Amino acid sequence: MALPLLRHAGALRARLATAFALVAAATLSACAAPSAPSAPSAAAFEMRVLVKLVRPSEDATAIAAEASRQAGVPARYAASVSTVWHALSLRCADAAACGAALARLRQASGVYQAVEPEGRKQRAVM
Repeated sequence: MALPLLRHAGALRARLATAFALVAAATLSACAAPSAPSAPSAAAFEMRVLVKLVRPSEDATAIAAEASRQAGVPARYAASVSTVWHALSLRCADAAACGAALARLRQASGVYQAVEPEGRKQRAVM
């Protein structure tokens, strides 16, 4: 009577081991499979600029929102140099779009006394 029970337990262990091996293989192959290419980003180019406000402000959210409105592209607040000088990051489709956004910021003389591209060199990513 013990022999058939042991035979049944051995078959059960073999099935469990096979199922575990299949799950492990599927998991590992999913990790190793190349991921699908992501959709191209609408904001593939980023330009940092320094702006000098006509009216001093420390409200980073308002400064970024106004820059986005004036530039016509998303702007992210980066840092404050003083209450009038602020660093922003413009996110554009390409360099030409950022150049046009920079020109629009410069035309907004009621908001900005000066608008300059940031002079820092960026490290190359390889």
